[in-house]
Amino acid sequence: MNLDFQQILTQAVGFLILLGILKLFFWKPVLALLDQRKEKIASEFKHIEDLKLELAKLKAEYESRLCAIEEISRQKLKEALDEGKRIADEMKAKAQEQAGQIIESGRENIAQELSKAKHELKAQIVDLALRATESVILEKLTADHDKKIVQDFLEKIDQA
Repeated sequence: MNLDFQQILTQAVGFLILLGILKLFFWKPVLALLDQRKEKIASEFKHIEDLKLELAKLKAEYESRLCAIEEISRQKLKEALDEGKRIADEMKAKAQEQAGQIIESGRENIAQELSKAKHELKAQIVDLALRATESVILEKLTADHDKKIVQDFLEKIDQA
């Protein structure tokens, strides 16, 4: 191996000069650029974390609103059901009251009709009795004839 110290030394000095020039002109701008990039990435991460926190707050707020809305809807549904039951109970009570009135009215009508029928029946019986009596008085009184008159009277009653 053939080592040339002068060439190595020249290359080392050239490298150091290049390194000095790079450090003087390029090192600071490159480091500044890297620092800016690092700060931008850090700010983006911070912004993302802030957005995550805000999103978590919004999610919690929406969930609480959703729970409140669900509770309100349950309450409204319960109120509607209670109102429906109340209306149904009122309608049932009103229907029972009307049915009672109809039954009572029917009973009164039946009683009136029964009373009227009794009066008509009494009038017909009195009329038939008067006719039978008139027939008996007008005809001769014999036992066979009396039986026939009574039978005729009974047949008229059956027909009435």
